[in-house]
Amino acid sequence: MMLLHSLRRSVRRTVGRLALTSVAGLLVAVGIGFLTAALWMLIAATHGAMMAATIIGGLYVGVGLIMMAVAMPSRSGHHHHHAPAVDPTALVLAQIAEGFVTGMRAGRATRR
Repeated sequence: MMLLHSLRRSVRRTVGRLALTSVAGLLVAVGIGFLTAALWMLIAATHGAMMAATIIGGLYVGVGLIMMAVAMPSRSGHHHHHAPAVDPTALVLAQIAEGFVTGMRAGRATRR
């Protein structure tokens, strides 16, 4: 019962975070759209539409290439693998299961 309650609470938190992150991402995308339009107007007013298109296109391509480079896996042989965080409930369940198996083995050993 306690495990089910903990699982429900964890799912609710995860869904809440996912919804909040989605709304935040949408707001950032809308903001980037408005900032792009403002930059276009500024550059087009001073240097013309061709220059505005060139600068904004170059900016987006540059940012995209940087993001792709950051996302690429490292080619060096040094991979740091961190141990995953252990859920305390799972640890207790594992200990109970281990105790059960140990008891079963001891019981079988006394029968022989």
